[in-house]
Amino acid sequence: MMLKKSWIVTMILGAALWSATSGRASKIQLGVARNAEVEGSLPGDEPSQEVREDFQQTYPLSANGWLSLENLNGGVRIAVWDRDEVQVNAVKRAYRRERLNEAKIEVNATAEAIRIKTTYPDWNQTFTDEQKGRYNNPAVVDYTLTVPRKVRLESVDLVNGSLDVDGVEGDVKASSVNGRVTARGLAGVAKLSTVNGSLEAAFTKLEEAKPITLGSVNGNVTLIIPSDANAVVRAGTVHGAISNEFGLNVQHGDYVGHELYGQIGAGGPRIKLGNVNGRISLKHAQDGRPVSTATGLLTTKDKDKDKTKGYSGERENDDGDEEAQRSMSAEERRQAREARRADRAQQAEAAKANREVQIEVQREVEQAIREAQREIARAQREIERETQREVRERVRREVRGEEGVGEGKSSGKSYRYKGLTERESKTFSVADSPRVNLVTFDGAVTVRGWDKREVMYTATKRGADEQEIKQVAIQTEQQGSSVSIIAKSEESNGAVSLEVYVPRSSTLHVSSQDGELTLEGVSGELTLRTGDGSIKVTNGGGQLRVNTGDGEIRIMSFEGQVDARTGDGSISLDGKFTSLAARTGDGNISLSVPSNSDFTIETNAEGIDNAGITISEDIAPSKRVKRWRVGRGGNVFVLSTGDGRIALNSR
Repeated sequence: MMLKKSWIVTMILGAALWSATSGRASKIQLGVARNAEVEGSLPGDEPSQEVREDFQQTYPLSANGWLSLENLNGGVRIAVWDRDEVQVNAVKRAYRRERLNEAKIEVNATAEAIRIKTTYPDWNQTFTDEQKGRYNNPAVVDYTLTVPRKVRLESVDLVNGSLDVDGVEGDVKASSVNGRVTARGLAGVAKLSTVNGSLEAAFTKLEEAKPITLGSVNGNVTLIIPSDANAVVRAGTVHGAISNEFGLNVQHGDYVGHELYGQIGAGGPRIKLGNVNGRISLKHAQDGRPVSTATGLLTTKDKDKDKTKGYSGERENDDGDEEAQRSMSAEERRQAREARRADRAQQAEAAKANREVQIEVQREVEQAIREAQREIARAQREIERETQREVRERVRREVRGEEGVGEGKSSGKSYRYKGLTERESKTFSVADSPRVNLVTFDGAVTVRGWDKREVMYTATKRGADEQEIKQVAIQTEQQGSSVSIIAKSEESNGAVSLEVYVPRSSTLHVSSQDGELTLEGVSGELTLRTGDGSIKVTNGGGQLRVNTGDGEIRIMSFEGQVDARTGDGSISLDGKFTSLAARTGDGNISLSVPSNSDFTIETNAEGIDNAGITISEDIAPSKRVKRWRVGRGGNVFVLSTGDGRIALNSR
């Protein structure tokens, strides 16, 4: 199983920063086997003696729709036009026809989003530069895309190949492991990174709620912004210089190699620039505009040292030259003393602020290391879950007959079977607001609200034969208005799905080991949990808690309190919420609310994609999160995502 590249980058940066803080900093290199003719390649590079295949398609896409692309081996160029469609031109190249045919271009297109992915078989994806061995290298796929000008590049993830983006005014999130990243004419939120390669980004304008983050491990980082820009910039390197054309001071820090922190013009969007082994350059465009003034927000180390000495020398100056003191009037002496006190107070405050900055940098380093350790543990759990999912899915397909007629062996004789099903139903009379507990070892659960004072379930059992059907048991129990329905299997063979009707006002607990959960038209205290299945809730209210290992969560037309958590799936939320917490490891979070809503969003995401809602940045409780006031502000909604995006929509 391939781990996500964001994990790789996190590990590299965490290791580099750890080395720097422990005094054993050494230049880090990432060794990745790759084809020399692929490294840094862009469409148009044509090695000889290759077989080729062209791919050309056009797909409709709204003017501000989403686009993502994943490519293992090959470069990508992205240009813009004023059409509501995406043109995809790709060239597959390889030295052998069978390797060419292995590379598949998968496109999933809707009117609002297009996802493009190059897929390969799981075996033998290694590269060699040797003349003899390179004929067995996997295919290279080079893409040239023409997209709407305001398209949002949700993610462009490359492994071996360079990226060139020109003129995209929507948000851009892109990365490459081995290859340069170049982007020009940008105007939105940007998050760009590369491991082995240079990174250059040029912006035509900056906006308050659209932050910029650029990072590299082994390569130079260059950012070009308008001369009259307004922004707050923070930059740091482990091994590499920092330069800028706005006159900001650069200092050598205790925890990172060099650091820059300052305000350009009146301040504005946050700009973060990071590098391990390479320099950082901040430049202004050659646009003929006046260059914004800049204010440093970090004091120099020399001043810090002066401040930590104490103020004995300054107290001596308080006395000054006695003769000069006598020649001054009492009022002049008083004013001079007050001026010196004010200067000392200002210096002490600056020293305190600088110490706080250093402490914060150390915390960020330690946090990066902890996050890397968590990613390792999460990756290990994901491998285990993936293995279990594959086994369960294989069993389910065989049980349901999705693979046709199966074959097996018993006592030396072969037999053939088709999946069998058996249904059972039962009804319980209850009061107006019952407590219902639903549990299944494996399978989907669908719960619908109705106007009867009854709980009714239908269980559909599936098995390869009658013996497996018999092993699936439905245990029920009723105590007053509490009903429990539990599906079990003696040897976890077979499968069962539950369809349940309950009064519209109910207390529910629904759990499946790995199945999809659906809840419609029920209000009350609601809890839904599944191993890795998706969860969908519609037309409900009350207190809702949902949790899935890696599945998608969709909550629509809900009123009340919501706590939604998924390992890496996306979360879609639509309703009137009095309390909200949504957490996902790497998925996107979409929140749709009435246009006149008043609440506050607290998030660890770099920014918010806003469509039709009035928002403004608010004061956050710490530097690790940001707060955005929606309307007049109000209850705090916590939206947390590791590497995904936050989208806010009105309805």
